[in-house]
Amino acid sequence: MVNLRKEFRQWYGGPVGQKAIRYTLGSGISFLISQVVFIASYGVFHLFDARGSSIFATLAGAVPSYFMNRYWAWQKKSKSHLSKEVIPYFVMAVVSLVFSTWSTDFASSHRQIVGNSHFKQVVFVDGAYILSFAILWLAKYTFMDKVLFSKRSPEVEQVSA
Repeated sequence: MVNLRKEFRQWYGGPVGQKAIRYTLGSGISFLISQVVFIASYGVFHLFDARGSSIFATLAGAVPSYFMNRYWAWQKKSKSHLSKEVIPYFVMAVVSLVFSTWSTDFASSHRQIVGNSHFKQVVFVDGAYILSFAILWLAKYTFMDKVLFSKRSPEVEQVSA
C-alpha cells in the first residue's frame, strides 16, 4: 500500500500526471459550459429541440476546450498549426458532436419512458448527452496525446512552424 501511494505521488507530480490532471480539469470546465448551454437551450428557454441543443452546446464547449487542452494541458507554446492541429481537432469535435447529437436525439425520441414530467424528460435526455461525452473522454485524451499535441523533435517543430 505504501509503494502504491509513493508511485501515485510520483505519477501525480510528474509530467504525465500533471497533463492528465489538467486535461481532466479542462474537460470539466468545457463540460460545465456545454451543460449550461444544453440545459438553457433545451430545458429552460426551449430554443432548440434535443438535436439542436446538443449541437449548440457541443460547439459552445469545443472552442474553449481546444485552447485549454493545447496551451494548458499539453503546454504547447508555439503557434497553432492548421493542418496538423486545428483541422484534426475540428474533425474530432465533429465526431463528438455527431455522437452526442445522435445520443440526445435517441433519448429524446424515447423520453416518454420516464413519464410526462418535463423535468424528468430533461434529466433523461441530458443524461444521454453526459454519457456520450463520458464515453469519448478517454479516446479524445489518447488522440490528443499520441497524435494531435504529441511532442515532436525540434527539427519537425521548426519545419511546421
